Order: sequence, then structure tokens, then C-alpha cells
Amino acid sequence: MKAIERAAVTRVLIDLIKADKVIDSREMDLYRELKNRFAITRDDEKEAFGMTLSKAIAVIKAMKPDEVVELMGIFEDMTVSDSFCAREEALLMLMLHFCLSVDSLDCDVISTVIQESWFDERQVLYVESHHAKDINFAISTNLRAISRELKLCGLDFVYLPQVVHHYITTPRQLLNEVVTMLSPTLSEDSIAGLLTKIKLLKTDTFCVEQLHHKLGFKELADTAPALMLRIGQSRVQDRIYTNFLRVELTPEVLEIVQQMVDTFLEYNGSDRIIISHKKDEKGSFLYNGFYRQIFEILLLQKAVSCHLLIDFIHGTISFPEVDVVLSTLHRKEKALYTLFVFEAIHNAIKNEDGTIIQNGGINFKPPTIARQLDAHNRRMAALQKKYKRIYEAFGGDSNSAPDITNPEIRRPMISGIKRAIKKYSEKIYDSERFMINRDSNGIYSISANPSAFQIKSYKQPKGVDAGESQLFAELAKIK
Repeated sequence: MKAIERAAVTRVLIDLIKADKVIDSREMDLYRELKNRFAITRDDEKEAFGMTLSKAIAVIKAMKPDEVVELMGIFEDMTVSDSFCAREEALLMLMLHFCLSVDSLDCDVISTVIQESWFDERQVLYVESHHAKDINFAISTNLRAISRELKLCGLDFVYLPQVVHHYITTPRQLLNEVVTMLSPTLSEDSIAGLLTKIKLLKTDTFCVEQLHHKLGFKELADTAPALMLRIGQSRVQDRIYTNFLRVELTPEVLEIVQQMVDTFLEYNGSDRIIISHKKDEKGSFLYNGFYRQIFEILLLQKAVSCHLLIDFIHGTISFPEVDVVLSTLHRKEKALYTLFVFEAIHNAIKNEDGTIIQNGGINFKPPTIARQLDAHNRRMAALQKKYKRIYEAFGGDSNSAPDITNPEIRRPMISGIKRAIKKYSEKIYDSERFMINRDSNGIYSISANPSAFQIKSYKQPKGVDAGESQLFAELAKIK
């Protein structure tokens, strides 16, 4: 057995021993025997201490089939070594069974550092990054049966379309009162727009924009339809990771859920299972775990970390994560904003390792020293040429482009851009970084990290980081 495999096995064994929060002497006796059997050293234990459960399971899955079968038997022995399998141990064994013994489904573990209050340990969430029509049809058709099966394990099924339907059908006055109570700073206009936002929310966008972008579940950026269940926590170095079992789904959703339930009940040694009858329906709102996360996203409009997309195909500037298009901007303002983005990236000050210390900016103020005037005029002429090229990319006639070197023309355009972004400051996290600001030296710049900007064009229709744009490469040649 390789060193990394010994560390992975050690990680799982330690998590099983600690799962029920009672370390029994019989468990330690078995652990001591296994250390001798697999030649697990102190260094292996240190390596295991720095390994997530997700990594450990991935390592074990890659081992030889006969070794995996042997390990499953060992893990089961560890679970019952104290003559009782607690609920926490049963959840880990459920995970091990599906990840290591079920070949027909793609199952894995997601380990992440996350605020514990967002995820109730008794909730099962359906996730997908692309809408799967057949899976959703199977769930909606068997929703009652799926929910009741999971109740046998003391688990609650959280299916976003069902939650959204609840909010949509709630009387408007009651919904307004709840929102006003929880977030009294929201304006009436913001509250009025909530129902529209609720109706448009889908599982795939919730997964990508909220769980991935906002909460850091990188594995959900491109996830197949699956069930996600919290199975416990692990200490990795000095951080606490929350672990989730992800079980891939096929259209036979009910059968998969029944298999999960049967496996859990087979391991669970308790003769009591707590079943909650609290429901998110008919004038009442659950406010814990995933329900709290969904509720606050839908109703409290928490700002989301966004990137800005400059789309030359459709002629728009937008923030895709919050479905915001800066529709009040005209072609001249869009072109000017894009010019500032180019200058921020192209003239950025960098460290030796390539990291950006400061974005580039534009100083329109003429110099006070006469001999510097010619150089300034050349820079202004080059800026105007770049602006005309961008104006043309947005579908305009370059000969009709405004003169941005004229402050009487330029200043109202910059003010219009600021107003357009500020309008959505409640939705966009740290929206100030996307605005064009002027410092004490008269330099106009945008402070957002260059990686926050993307560009779509006819030559690059899938979108690229702005720094890799063919248009920006063309602008860089204009002197």
C-alpha cells in the first residue's frame, strides 16, 4: 500500500472513530491492530490530518477492486467494534457504500469550509448545473414517495421548484410582511420586484450562482443531477470541513432513494429516528438549513460577487450572476466604459511574479509644463483612436464617435455609467469596484480585478477573459 493510500485509509478510520463523539477503547484496540497490519506510521497519521475526506475517498476509489472490497469490510468492522452504530457512523457508512461499492452510479464526497448554519444535517438537496428534464420529471412525479422514503431516515427532501411554488402561491400581503420584518431596509420597489425574481429562479442557476459562486462549492460549477447530503465534519489541520455525499441520479430517482434508505437503515443501530413534521407550506416558512439559504437569496437580495460581461454580439454590458443588464447605457457610454477596462488591464502595474499591484488608469488633465504637451496630445489622440474602434465594435460609425478628450462630453458619460451601476448596488457585491473613479491625482480608473471582466465577440462567441480578447490585442497596437 502506497503512503498516500495509507493516509487516506487513516483519514477514514479516524473519522469513523470520532463520528459518534465517543472514542471507545474497543475502537482504539482495532485501530492499533490495523496500524500494525497496514504499517501505518506517525508520518501517515500526520498526512491524514492534512487530508480532506473528499481526497481520501478519491484515493481509495482509485485502488485495486479487491483492496477496496477488503477495506469496506474493515470500515464495517470499525463501525460495529463498540457494538453499536450511531446515526453519524451510519451516514459515513452510507457514503462509503455508495462511493466504494455502488458501481452503477457516480458518487463522491464534497469537503468544504462553510458556515454551518446554512446546512441542516437532516436535509437532502437536489442539485444540477444544467436543467435535466427527465430527472426533474421523475422527481416531480414521485415527490411524495421520495419525501416519505427519506423521512424513514429522519431526512427532509429539499426540492427547489417546490419551495419556489410555495413562495409564489403565498398571499402577497403576508410575503411583504415577512420580508419587511426580516429586512426592514429594503425599499418598496425592491420588495415589489421579488415575485418576478422568484418566478425565474431555477435549480441550475441556484446551484451555479449561489452554491458555487457565492458559497464556494467549486464542484457544483458543472455537476450532473444529484442528491447532496451532509454526512458530518472533519478537522483538517486547523480548519473544520463539512462533508457532503453527492449521489448521481438517473431517471430511476425513487429506486436510488430507496437504495439509500435501505443502506442507511441496515447500518443504523438506533431504535429511534427523529422525524420532523415542520413544513415550508401554507402560510409558514421554514428558516433553517437550505430553506434559510434559499429564503434569504430569494427575499433578502443578498449581494452576489459578480463578473462583468462586455458582449459585442448583443451590444450589452451586464452582470450575468444577478441577471442585470445596464440597459440605460447608450453606445457611447458602453464604448467609454470598455476603454477604461482596457486601460485598467493593459497598463496595470505588476509584481515580478505577474500579480497586479494596481490597475491602469487615464489622466486627461493637460500638463502644466509646455514640453510635455506634445506627448500628452499624442496620448489623447491614441485614446480617441481606441475609443473609435470600440465604438465601431458596438455597431457604431467610428466617424460619428464623440470626442472623449473633451471634458464637457466625457464627464456626463462617466456620471451616466456610475448611475447605471449604482442602481444595482444591492445586488452586486462591492459594486463600487466596477465604477469609474477619479483619485487625488486626477487619474480615472476601475479598481475591480482584471479577472472580473469577460468579453464576447463574433470572433470569440463563447466569451474570454478581457485580457485575452482579440479586440484588446488590436487596441494594444494603437499608439
